[in-house]
Amino acid sequence: MLGSTVPTITKGELEDALRARRITLVDVLSPESFRTAHLPGAINIPVAEIRTRAIELLPDRRAAIITYCGGPT
Repeated sequence: MLGSTVPTITKGELEDALRARRITLVDVLSPESFRTAHLPGAINIPVAEIRTRAIELLPDRRAAIITYCGGPT
């Protein structure tokens, strides 16, 4: 298995990186779940649509991308 270690960051590090615009935060839940609750500043790209919509929706291709999901999809 390649790359079995996934880097993590703290909530404070995430908030700092968002404020500094060093990262793009992507919520991969369904649009319905995103509307119900999401982290401020997140872009919604449902996991099933990443291949087709990422190019269109990711504003800064140089920024690090952090993806998350946190509930039922």
